[in-house]
Amino acid sequence: MMQKRKYLSYTLPLIFFFMMLIDGHVSSSLLSAFSVPMDFTSNLLLMFLMFATFQMEKTYLVIWSSVIGLLYDSYFYNVIGINLILFPILVILIYSLFEHVYPNTFTIILSFIVFVTAISVGRVFLLVLFKLTSTTILDFFARTLAPTLCLNIILIAVLVVPLKSMFNVKK
Repeated sequence: MMQKRKYLSYTLPLIFFFMMLIDGHVSSSLLSAFSVPMDFTSNLLLMFLMFATFQMEKTYLVIWSSVIGLLYDSYFYNVIGINLILFPILVILIYSLFEHVYPNTFTIILSFIVFVTAISVGRVFLLVLFKLTSTTILDFFARTLAPTLCLNIILIAVLVVPLKSMFNVKK
């Protein structure tokens, strides 16, 4: 157990970086595959951050979520602050939630859906606040949140069992 945690502490930053890149590719591939005006946002990085909370210390994960949030912002938005703020806040919320909720498959899936919704709402709120986008609530729900939730529900349903095994989630 301790050996796995030590191994993960060295490999997780690379995994987070690759998940960030894969998120971008999955999202853009789906956007180009469907010629509809919708925004599919993959959240594999958030999924790995959530599962990492079961193995890693809070301080370690908050620091790395900040670093990956900074990279995410500079790579996707060219504006620093959106995910730099949201990722550490969500990691802290994930730790808080799973201190009180037993992490079985069902609660992990439901929690992930809540966190995907939170990060999507947080992103659009900050983007509107900084005047980087102008969108209506209806547009956001219909064109961004609904497709994002559909995609991420499929991803978590497929990956929950392998990730539970990888991160040794047996609380």
